[in-house]
Amino acid sequence: MSQLLPSLVELDQHAQAEPEFATWRVGFGPFEHALETQAAVFRLAHQLVQAGHQPDLASVYRLLQAVDRVASAGLWLVVHMTYARQVRLDGSPLTAEDFKQNPEGHTGGALNMVPAYAGYLALNALTGRTRAWLMGQGHCVAAVDALNLLTGNLHPEQAQTYVGGEAGMNRLLQDFYGYGQAADGSPLAPLGSHVNPHTAGGIAEGGYLGFAELQYAHMPLPGETLVAFLSDGAAEEQRGSDWIPRWWRAEDCGVALPVMIANGRRIEQRTALGTEQGLEDFRQHLSQCGFDPMPFDGRDPAAFVTTLWEMELRLERRVEEKARGILNYPLPMPYGIAETVKGFGFY
Repeated sequence: MSQLLPSLVELDQHAQAEPEFATWRVGFGPFEHALETQAAVFRLAHQLVQAGHQPDLASVYRLLQAVDRVASAGLWLVVHMTYARQVRLDGSPLTAEDFKQNPEGHTGGALNMVPAYAGYLALNALTGRTRAWLMGQGHCVAAVDALNLLTGNLHPEQAQTYVGGEAGMNRLLQDFYGYGQAADGSPLAPLGSHVNPHTAGGIAEGGYLGFAELQYAHMPLPGETLVAFLSDGAAEEQRGSDWIPRWWRAEDCGVALPVMIANGRRIEQRTALGTEQGLEDFRQHLSQCGFDPMPFDGRDPAAFVTTLWEMELRLERRVEEKARGILNYPLPMPYGIAETVKGFGFY
């Protein structure tokens, strides 16, 4: 389904009229905003203001500027969590002693999750409504922990341990894959290699191929919304979730928004989604199964914001049309495909 989006000329004119949009559209750090994403943000901003979620367009663009900066810091912190024993917030270079002798972490996949989770947080902030999240690739929890620390989105036990600027971040780095145990055998640190009870908002450990894919459709209750971040490694193995449009009913389930992080890798093995033909085949496969595939730039936090918003709107419209007798089950369920490369922002 195509969207009515503004042209380049209209975007240029809008940038002249809205300086905050002009500032955002040039990007920040590793984040560049494609013309399609710029057009989608233009549309999003107007819709949010019209719906009463934001007071004016400039407020939307300022928040998206902030998201670029938070996500950039998130990429930086994720890399430090794997490789470094401490950070230097003054920008001074690290010494050899500042690096871990045995670095551990699923760094590439976690870097791909940074713009995804940052976009999720941004949509919550823009709309004033918190959605649940689920991450099939639970071993990429460093992205969530890093952004939760930077935004103060922490459970009390993590807040007590990791706040305090540089000192708190250094404790986070040292606890990450630290393996310390308390006297009773429990983990010493409120941190884990996967999503765990200390992860703010975490509802499933993740890390097992296909588990999240099969569970997410029925997890949200009516009135709730769940964003399910999924792994392209699982997409090639566990295929039962392909038929979710046949199962899902608005009468007994909340809104489920699946987003495939298509980085072309399962650990270090290449996947079919790492090729243009593989992505096209996946889109066609999803369509045949009753999904509404929506590919987008998986390297841009703003693209996650606009896509998740559009996914919600599309499913909401279809549920309304079902209630009016225009559509019947199964409804085409929006399915986001975040096209990216493994380890974006680092490799």
